[in-house]
Amino acid sequence: MMDLLEATPESGTGFQPVRPSALAILKAFAQRQVKNLSHFLSPLLDTSRAAASIFLCSSWKTGALLCASLLLVPRYFLFAMSATLLGGIIAKLMHLPAAMRKDGTLLYNVVLSALAVAWITRNTTLPHTAIYGMLGIATVYSLLLSAALWHWFPLKAGLPPLSVAFVVVFGTLLTFFPLAAAASAALPYALPADPALPFVVNAFLRSLGTILFMPNVWAGVAVLVALLVWSRVAIVNAIAGYAGGIVVVKMLEACGLQWFGWFAGHNYLLAGMALGAVYFVPSWSSLALAFGGGAVAALNVAAVQHFLRGSGWEYLPLPYLLTIWSFLCAMRLREKSGSLLPTVGTFENPEAAAASIALANARFPHRHETHVLLPTSREVTVTQGFDDTLSHRGDWKHALDFEVHDAAGNACPPGCDDDLTRYYTQGLEVRAPGSGEVLRVIDSVPDNAPGGCNFAQNWGNHLILRLDHGGIIKLAHFTRNGILVKPGQHVTAGDLLGYCGNTGRSPVPHIHLHTQTTTDTGAPTTPFCLTNIFSRTADTLRWHFASVPQVGERIAPAVLSPTVLGTLAHLAPGVATYRQTGQSGQSRLTTNLDEAGRYLFSEGKSHLTAVLGLHALQITHSRLDGASELLRLLSFAMPTVPFAYQSGMIWEDCVASSAKRRGWAWASAYLGQRMQRVITKHALHPTHHRLQLLTTLPDAPAHLPREIEFTLEPIRGLTQLTARYADREVTFTQTSFTSTLP
Repeated sequence: MMDLLEATPESGTGFQPVRPSALAILKAFAQRQVKNLSHFLSPLLDTSRAAASIFLCSSWKTGALLCASLLLVPRYFLFAMSATLLGGIIAKLMHLPAAMRKDGTLLYNVVLSALAVAWITRNTTLPHTAIYGMLGIATVYSLLLSAALWHWFPLKAGLPPLSVAFVVVFGTLLTFFPLAAAASAALPYALPADPALPFVVNAFLRSLGTILFMPNVWAGVAVLVALLVWSRVAIVNAIAGYAGGIVVVKMLEACGLQWFGWFAGHNYLLAGMALGAVYFVPSWSSLALAFGGGAVAALNVAAVQHFLRGSGWEYLPLPYLLTIWSFLCAMRLREKSGSLLPTVGTFENPEAAAASIALANARFPHRHETHVLLPTSREVTVTQGFDDTLSHRGDWKHALDFEVHDAAGNACPPGCDDDLTRYYTQGLEVRAPGSGEVLRVIDSVPDNAPGGCNFAQNWGNHLILRLDHGGIIKLAHFTRNGILVKPGQHVTAGDLLGYCGNTGRSPVPHIHLHTQTTTDTGAPTTPFCLTNIFSRTADTLRWHFASVPQVGERIAPAVLSPTVLGTLAHLAPGVATYRQTGQSGQSRLTTNLDEAGRYLFSEGKSHLTAVLGLHALQITHSRLDGASELLRLLSFAMPTVPFAYQSGMIWEDCVASSAKRRGWAWASAYLGQRMQRVITKHALHPTHHRLQLLTTLPDAPAHLPREIEFTLEPIRGLTQLTARYADREVTFTQTSFTSTLP
């Protein structure tokens, strides 16, 4: 440690030697040892992630357990580690993507190829130099082939390359060394004898072990434990896939086919796991898909064993690859996704993917539809909705009609039904429901008398608008010469387009709005929703982020409040300290901004991610595995805060009632996720100094509060939160805030 001490200056300089404290010396020594240890552990971590990727898993913990199972045959572990180390060095020298090296997708074929070399040379008399030369060649070959396929397959075929590189490398080894492969297959593994289990259970566990070249029950148990650490849902789908494969095996055996279907079970369970839990969101539909995937994999096994009999290639996972690719290609042809949803994004495990999709469906049911603004600044009544009884039928069922009504629900003053100019909607300003380019304008059709319709010119005066964010909109029934924009003109959301009339198939003045598939005048309509609107009933004013209003609803555009937006957009990065009533300790809430401008609220291992969108601040991601009671309550209190404000307004949202990701949480993928409905309102009129809001949890279980009242202030963020339970009240009060702004 002497190098940590500063050198003593020469005498006579007038300076005294500066020696660091013992604590600083120990800290520097510990940091250096951690750095050295990280260099040593890096190959282990790379091998763990590569091993996990064999099962399409991203958990290094599962990979570490899989690597530990390789210690049942130490030769396998040594070969896997050596190949990963060599492959990582070569990938780094070639400047291949660091993300692919770290997440294991680039190296798992290398690990499989290393295991293949270790297996095929178990009973060989080749010198060690030749064996390790073979390992080096297989490593380089599989690495280069993996990199090439990871570039080509997704771009050209749109499919995952999976273990193609391993299949090519191992197939080549079987072709070059058939005698060595045959001798190795007959050589015992020196593993503990298989226990006495039912034949099907024994075969399933041996199939799990076969994936790591250890067709042994105990090896299969080790793999099973490793996968259970990652996902119970994955195991359920692996069992479903295996069951589907065995059903086909028994059927073909009953037909007199002589083949080795029982020894190819790894294809069935891998296909079931991949289709039912990885590439598609876990559900009852995906479980059925896993069963079907296993069955198809068994048919592919029979075909491969028939056509490649005696080559050694018939025992490779070719059937698994063919099954995954065929199902993924077939699923692309679906016109509707139904309940079988492809997994989009990266998740910790399949359970997390199912929970995320369920919450997104509850919170944002219209997220895949075109979002448009209400095309007027007035409060209007929906007089015809989707799939209605009049003209909104068949190919044109996704459309909305709007009229202006008085408080009594009349379209014009009583006794003025025959006077077109007395209708409240006649001459109503029609505004752009989004930014985009005007494509077509028809403006010369005369207005109808009240009660009349022009069926020859069904749409009357209308325009077609292509939105910048996607979607083609038609607005119809403008008054004659009442459209103010021209084709080719670009408009901004809210711009005045023209004035409503009574042209075309229109007995009374109204605005017709729909989105459609193409720019043709009579193109079929597509689903859409209105965004950022108020709906009014006799006793409530409700804000909607996105909604398809029903016939009879009174709706109006929600107007942004600079006061509310000013507070939400000025939550500063920093560290806030909170005192909890009845507790001696303190909570420390850290607020950060990421590169995308999202708010990151964290305390320990718990964190929330909030996004300032076009119309609201919304919590889009939460991880509440830690013990942060404050963040848990905040997730219920403010999942959404709109920028709009009007006295008495309320809004609703949903929050996952449980943050569990382990235990019986896997069953929620099939039995449904538990959601808690929350209703929020402004407790006081918002000011430039603070927003005070009140969230109610209707029908909340006993462990959740009945209501949460909280205050947000510019810069300081959350300054107070009070949660009221059935039997107690908990208050968090901010005692200090340290900004981290530069």
